[in-house]
Amino acid sequence: MFLSAIVIVLVICLYVIYTKTKKVPKVKINGKAVLITGCDTGFGHELAKRLDQLGFTVFAGCLSEKSTGAQDLRKTSSRRVHILKLDVTKSDDIERATETVRKICKGPGLWALVNNAGIDSFGDVEFCTMDMYRRVAEVNLFGMIQVTKALLPLIRHSKGRVVNVTSVKGIIARPTISVYGITKFGAENFSDCLRLEMRKFGVKVSIVEPGNFGGLTGIVKDQNLKRLVDEMELMWDGADEEIREAYGREHLVEQRNGLYKAPENCALSLEPVLCALEDAIVSENPAIRYLVDGGRGLLDWHNWFGRLHYYLPTEWMDFIIDQAWKFGIR
Repeated sequence: MFLSAIVIVLVICLYVIYTKTKKVPKVKINGKAVLITGCDTGFGHELAKRLDQLGFTVFAGCLSEKSTGAQDLRKTSSRRVHILKLDVTKSDDIERATETVRKICKGPGLWALVNNAGIDSFGDVEFCTMDMYRRVAEVNLFGMIQVTKALLPLIRHSKGRVVNVTSVKGIIARPTISVYGITKFGAENFSDCLRLEMRKFGVKVSIVEPGNFGGLTGIVKDQNLKRLVDEMELMWDGADEEIREAYGREHLVEQRNGLYKAPENCALSLEPVLCALEDAIVSENPAIRYLVDGGRGLLDWHNWFGRLHYYLPTEWMDFIIDQAWKFGIR
């Protein structure tokens, strides 16, 4: 059994090396247009700058046109970058953005859509409120679906592609991530169904699954970190007495401390994810999935758990994740 595990790991390593080193043909950019959601911060913000430098026409969807990120894009980018107010939970914003893209792109259509906008919440199922589940799903899942449906006619016209940013948490479960995780599992399934449906139109659909990058994207830092911590206190205060007694206050304190420590363990650069996103947009034959390792150690443990779960029985994975959780691998 141990020998089989070693063989599996070696095969995975060889495959990763092969995919990293092989050369693939790229499309001619020629001002092709790409719309990206969630460009105020993180992956979306940096990808907008990167694609601008490559010569793409970029529609940068921002939650607010006056946000720091939107203002930075205006100052540092070329005229090829168009800032759009795009709250993916608002139908009016999506309709206006779609009309703007249609007017500017006209004949060639939209080459690529990058669904990147997302928010997070943490907590055990018994503590998390239904409002939390709905609020996160409105952005991460239903917002992504609505934006995609609005823009698909333009993408079909160009025989382009859809790139959906999910997460390693969309392929493997662990404690405290059900609010976020179900949206990413859902996004994975939506992407797989869409990919099969779009084959006949020549449209490609790719999924980018970042590992531990949260401390750089804003998910667990600054105001968002404060929101997550405050949310935990509200969950505790709102829980039934029986639930509080069953879990204990120390359980919440431990989770809160884990949030504070999370940025210390995340990747030092967004570059690996940006490279994956770029490849999904410019490669003539993009990968279906890009599982991108983050973290600061030798391994991004959750990504490796994500790889192993395809081969190991569920009972084994439950045991591994449970033990990792006890040893502080979160």
